[in-house]
Amino acid sequence: MAGADKLVVVTPAGRARYMRVLARYVLASSEVAQWHLWDNCRNRRDRAYLHELAGSDPRCVLKPPPPGHTGPWHIAAFYRYFDDPEALYLRLDDDIVFVEDGFFETFKARALAARGTALWFSPVVVNNALGNWLLKHLAAVEIEGPVSAQAMDPWSWQHAAFPEAMHPVLIEAARSGRLDCFRIPDQEVRLTRYSVNAIGFFGADAVALGERFLPPGLDEEEWLSAILPARVGSHGLIFGDLLAAHFSFYTQERELLGTPILKAYYRLAGLKPDAQAAPRRSWSAQALFRRRPRPGRDKPSYTISLPARQRRG
Repeated sequence: MAGADKLVVVTPAGRARYMRVLARYVLASSEVAQWHLWDNCRNRRDRAYLHELAGSDPRCVLKPPPPGHTGPWHIAAFYRYFDDPEALYLRLDDDIVFVEDGFFETFKARALAARGTALWFSPVVVNNALGNWLLKHLAAVEIEGPVSAQAMDPWSWQHAAFPEAMHPVLIEAARSGRLDCFRIPDQEVRLTRYSVNAIGFFGADAVALGERFLPPGLDEEEWLSAILPARVGSHGLIFGDLLAAHFSFYTQERELLGTPILKAYYRLAGLKPDAQAAPRRSWSAQALFRRRPRPGRDKPSYTISLPARQRRG
């Protein structure tokens, strides 16, 4: 139960099509003391849903855009809300669409047990470039296709092909009780950028660091995951026995919304699929990086599957 070192979930919110799924998991857990909803909405429809969600449970706390907030793509100013020294903050992207049973209880217990040994903590995140790389090389799930241990991997981050192949396999594993295929040993993360789709910090550390926790004007991800741990002589820690799924990066979103994957995550959560249309804005990784496609690299392909069950002889 919540108490000293209470678990506070934090979400830069939010796109309603994803938040409906995330809410199903967050609000079902009695271990979550509060859910801080950072109002980072991009349109009125999403903001209306956010206010509806905030009024649905007393644990939901709506946090308005603070001074210095310049728009939905720059959320560093919100981190001033990491101000409770008795909290364990768990920041979840609004498009975390699956966490396993007991996720919040296990995350809190594991973080408390590892307190003082690392600066930040994360589960294994499916559709996180480093998470994808760890799963390919250390887990039992079988992944054929290119991945790289870079936060902005030119294959699994930059294109939708990897999550389009991986998400259905994860959903199958969750339905069939085979999430053990995604287990890896715990991993320390040092001197590299890590996509902060699901990342936790102790409030006492943030308060003690003061403005050094995230100085104004800096990129939250690069600073919090790589630079700050190096400066304070620490590192990040990925819990290899805890799993979450991240739906998409902006380089992948429109293509993935054209598949039945999000509806499948709704059904996995026991929800009726949302009927919102796909966003009009379309992102092109090639246009974003202003380079020409290179055959064999710009259109990666993947074969991902669970290992065959061993027969009992």
